[in-house]
Amino acid sequence: MAEMLTGKTIFPGTDHIDQLTRILQLVGKPDDKLLAKLGSDEARNYIRSLPKMEKKNFSEVFSGASPLAIDLLEKMLELDADKRITAEQTLAHPYLAQYADPSDEPSSPPYDQTFEDFDVSVQEWKEYMWNEINTFTPRNLTDMA
Repeated sequence: MAEMLTGKTIFPGTDHIDQLTRILQLVGKPDDKLLAKLGSDEARNYIRSLPKMEKKNFSEVFSGASPLAIDLLEKMLELDADKRITAEQTLAHPYLAQYADPSDEPSSPPYDQTFEDFDVSVQEWKEYMWNEINTFTPRNLTDMA
């Protein structure tokens, strides 16, 4: 959304470290409470090593954007996933009201990323993928209409 408003890439990092730094330059360096939620000691230590960064004024960064757009951007770019706006809340936000159709907007459970914490070998991943491919049954698109 920010890129559509500005017409340019918002976080054009040259690598993951540069991109993280650019994000923090906009939204501010997280406090210790948020850092404690990070699963990576390396990421936590890197962020702690950075100088203090205050959240920028989104109205200035995205000058010309409506107050509702600014409000939605701030909620979407919240670092703390527990405080970040959900997809359903985003669709219901006043900025998107003209596009909203609650009767035609699906809902879904929160993304479950527990599989990413599995400690399995490459061979096991290959077997999981093979089984998934072989047992996949596509939905009939005409049933979805």
